[in-house]
Amino acid sequence: MRSAKQDTAGPAYRAEPRTGGTGSLVLGIGAVVAFGCPFLPEALPPLVRFLPLYAVVPVGICAVVWGLPDLWRARRSGVPGPVRARLGVLLGSLAVLAPLVWLFLYARVG
Repeated sequence: MRSAKQDTAGPAYRAEPRTGGTGSLVLGIGAVVAFGCPFLPEALPPLVRFLPLYAVVPVGICAVVWGLPDLWRARRSGVPGPVRARLGVLLGSLAVLAPLVWLFLYARVG
């Protein structure tokens, strides 16, 4: 027999993963930075200047998809201010919407 006291009164507590939206923030910043790559100096090769543009929308979508569950989890559990997740979703949304607005204006002018 064991002399250790075992607590079997309640169900096992399963903690939810604690993520603060850091991944979403990093992806959002990366998407916004990639959107600015064509404005780098012309001395750089075109591969460095224009290749990141192809990643802006997918990385922005990933930032939104990774940030929204953190926001929902924070709202459900009452955690105050998941700032990194909010900023990640905001930057990801801007990175997705900016090329669409640019294409719309380009189509209207041309």
